[in-house]
Amino acid sequence: MKFNFFKASLSLLLCTTLMASCVSSKKYEDLKASKDALQAEQAASKQKVDELSASLKEREQKLADMERQMNEQSKALSNLKNEINASLKDFNQGDLHVEIRDGKVYVSLSDKLLFATGSTKVNPTGQKALNQLVDVLKKNQEVGIMVEGHTDDVEVLPGTKKIADNWDLSVLRATEITRLLTQKGLTPDRVTPSGRAYYQPADTGRTAAAKAKNRRTEIILTPDLTEVYKVLGIQAQAQAQN
Repeated sequence: MKFNFFKASLSLLLCTTLMASCVSSKKYEDLKASKDALQAEQAASKQKVDELSASLKEREQKLADMERQMNEQSKALSNLKNEINASLKDFNQGDLHVEIRDGKVYVSLSDKLLFATGSTKVNPTGQKALNQLVDVLKKNQEVGIMVEGHTDDVEVLPGTKKIADNWDLSVLRATEITRLLTQKGLTPDRVTPSGRAYYQPADTGRTAAAKAKNRRTEIILTPDLTEVYKVLGIQAQAQAQN
């Protein structure tokens, strides 16, 4: 009887010990699993932080590169403007104006400086001005050139030879100046003529002085933006699409 009781007690103790051991083992496994999960989460978080940090550094570098390129571009435009002003200083300053606008250099020349009334042929004074402008542009080969002819809104006299209206007048004058610029040494692929008639007035007033301002030729000089595009990744994207 006593032996059976002892045997039963021993069995109960063994079962209790085994159960306790199983509980402890399960708790350990659960804790280990939680630890492993936490470590994996921490590793993933660190990797994400590292990736974000690298991306931030890349963006900061791109921003610094862009700022440097824009500063260099601004300086180049300012130098070009100063060169042109210096080359044209001997002409009547009321007949020309040089300014930087929208990231480009605008050289505005009055029709009085370039043409006789209703004519599309550049006069000797205008040719001299264009010669000196070409000398500057030859030293700035990266600059693109747009020649825009502008008129006032006074209709062309009926019967004017080869000129039907202000569209004709503005286009023919722009083409004539383009022809002269290329004859004086600029490569044709750099120069584009364009006629605007009276649709982009410099002065919307109705006075004779306002109309005189509108009769002009604008030579628009556009800098080479290749390096800026490289910083933006535009060139790489274009190449990838091709």
